[in-house]
Amino acid sequence: MFQNYLKTTLRTLWKHKTFTFINVFGLAAGLTACILIVLYIQHELSFDQFHKNKQQIVRTIMHYSIEGTSNKTVMTGTKVGPALKRDFPEIEQFVRVADPAFSQQKVIVKKGDVQFSEPRFLWADSTFFSVFSFPLVKGDATTALNATNQVVVTESAARKYFGNENPIGQILRLEDRVDYTVSGVVADAPSNSQLQFDFVASFMSLSAAKTEMWWTANYVTYFLLKPSASASQLQAKLPAYMRKQSAETEMTGNNFLTYQFEPLTDVHLRSEAEGGIVASGDIRYIYIFSAIALLILIIATTNYMNLTTARATERAKEVGIRKVMGAVRGQLFWQFLGESMVVTLVALLLSLLVVVLILPVFNNLSERELTPHVLMQPTGIIALLATWLVVSFIAGSYPSIALSYFQPIKVLKGAFKHTTSGLVLRKSLIVVQFMISVLLIIGTLVVKNQLHFIQSKKLGYDKQHVIALTTDERINKNLPALKNEFRQNPNVKSISLAYETPTLIKWGDGLETVGTSTPVQKMITAFPCDEDMAETLNLELVAGNDLSSEDMERLKGQNESQADYRFLLNETMIKQLGWKPAEAIGKKVRVGGRTGEVKGIVRDFHFASMKQPIGPLVIFPVTWGNVLLVKLTGNNLPQTLTFLENKWKAFAPHRPFTYTFLNDEYNQMYANEHRINQVFTYFSILAVLLACLGLFGLSAYITAQRTKEIGVRKVLGASTVSITALLSIDFLKLVLVSIVIASPIAWYAMNYWLNDFAYRIEIEWWVFVVAGVVAIGIALVTVSTQSVKAALTNPVKSLKSE
Repeated sequence: MFQNYLKTTLRTLWKHKTFTFINVFGLAAGLTACILIVLYIQHELSFDQFHKNKQQIVRTIMHYSIEGTSNKTVMTGTKVGPALKRDFPEIEQFVRVADPAFSQQKVIVKKGDVQFSEPRFLWADSTFFSVFSFPLVKGDATTALNATNQVVVTESAARKYFGNENPIGQILRLEDRVDYTVSGVVADAPSNSQLQFDFVASFMSLSAAKTEMWWTANYVTYFLLKPSASASQLQAKLPAYMRKQSAETEMTGNNFLTYQFEPLTDVHLRSEAEGGIVASGDIRYIYIFSAIALLILIIATTNYMNLTTARATERAKEVGIRKVMGAVRGQLFWQFLGESMVVTLVALLLSLLVVVLILPVFNNLSERELTPHVLMQPTGIIALLATWLVVSFIAGSYPSIALSYFQPIKVLKGAFKHTTSGLVLRKSLIVVQFMISVLLIIGTLVVKNQLHFIQSKKLGYDKQHVIALTTDERINKNLPALKNEFRQNPNVKSISLAYETPTLIKWGDGLETVGTSTPVQKMITAFPCDEDMAETLNLELVAGNDLSSEDMERLKGQNESQADYRFLLNETMIKQLGWKPAEAIGKKVRVGGRTGEVKGIVRDFHFASMKQPIGPLVIFPVTWGNVLLVKLTGNNLPQTLTFLENKWKAFAPHRPFTYTFLNDEYNQMYANEHRINQVFTYFSILAVLLACLGLFGLSAYITAQRTKEIGVRKVLGASTVSITALLSIDFLKLVLVSIVIASPIAWYAMNYWLNDFAYRIEIEWWVFVVAGVVAIGIALVTVSTQSVKAALTNPVKSLKSE
């Protein structure tokens, strides 16, 4: 019996090659898209799942409020870990991690004459390898970081610096100043780890490790809780505990400082605070990707259902004969469901082959390191088998029921015809397919428009042709000489020193008015820089004057708490203080222990993501910094960069010439949005193609069924245009219905997505018009290819064949 069914299935599929190809190709394309998205989702959900103590590890979030303005940050002070470990028995261990990349620094690592600028360099407490499951392949995990000037290198870094030599006991020189001894070699961190590093040095090597302070918020603190401890119960104790520390934290009245705990496995997708060693994902995008995968698969399966039920009349006589010969409905049901299983199996195998071939391209699109080996694991194999069975059943169940239901007497008498319910189902499936396609088209247009808005919106500063160079103390001491060397090139417009680049300023601080009857305190963002910053970034002053060389001279040889500072405040800052631009000039303020007067008011500019409104900002002069911003004209760019590199090598041979463009840094802030844009674009194209593929097959079949009618109409004088319109109009009505249904759903979904942005576009009417025109145009072209072909057929030939 099984062998007979299999032969029948293969013969049927081979006989109708066009429909078989459409079904196999459609299902394969849908399954390929689903598998790729599932690989991505699995990778995102697997972040930090490999740690043995994952259920007991939490990351600390510093939550503080000044004058009613609340803020959360992953940065904490050096005291958080030791203090909470001493005072709360629920805590087993703590780990403080320092990453120079937070302040846009790179560490220069040197061995002999070889040196590199390393962006993935961490400092961590000696408990790092006992809390986290990063296995050491050489060295002792318990002692690798328990002394000053020790460093553990990854296997990749060991090969880079030592080749085939044993790294243990070897010396690496940092910043051309301090020698560190290699105390261990650790396996490379997996791609699904929020902690990414090539080097981990002992935390006690830092001068900050010698003191415990609440407010030196430059470190990420992790806690390993005891198995019996509850993170939520421990967190509930912290507000009262921190109030007892108010004398030290200086947080009184309505101001507060406390801490919250995030489970390690929630950090990547569900963190409430910005920042981290690796850019976080977003659980909402996981939902979006899941929905896209499901929608693509729905289109593919509905194609199969539509084409199979449309061809019911061709299978009716087969069913009638089988029933006369004694076949029962159950046998017929499993025969037709078996056809669906064969088609789905072929499609699944084909999709797996395609996944392997295009995975490198998808990795480039998703900026991930996905591998197909997950599919070969027991869970992956079970998931694939389950997908095969579920898709086969969904795609084949209704056609199987419909075909096995035929009554043999009516079929063999020739009285069989399509039922109204079958016609309604096919029309409904077409509506669903194009509704999904329109949804994705509208989503693509909205995301593209928002990204274009972000790119084209005036930021308040000029980021074009500005490069950022990592600097250090040695370079800063002789900065005027380096600036003079750079200015010899006519394509260099301006140079300025800053603590960090303006694309995403992270320095949080407090401002307090001085000399007023009631001092006002505000939380602010601080931007330390030198006197050339306004010129380099083309910042606009609305009142007062810019920083000058005299303001810089005033700081030389002075302690920060004693120096007389000059400050630039942005418009938002003075609005919060209740000042007007002109009257703010000359007023006294204190910023993080630095006291001075307001010298100028800068027009608001975006120094954070568009997802946040512009906040209060204070610019103050410094003679130190981490980045050198060089404004170029943009002319002869390669030659100018070569000139700068040569000058840099002569002036600062201890530090490699590595630079980034501010434009690239700015775009990196919206990496998730760009990824969403690409996913929407590619998968909306795929959805439209799949919908059109099904429409093509269905229109081809219906056109073939109406061959005699078309011949009669042609004989009676019908034109090609009228016949084409006759065959196309019913399909176009269905596409219009899908547009009407999809538009409000798309508006609601995309409006919800746009609410993440403080600065956003409004969804305009033309987006829906464009999506509708595209859907109608593509559907019309698809159907017309069959309609025109049928209309041009010689009616004599059509009537003869009938």
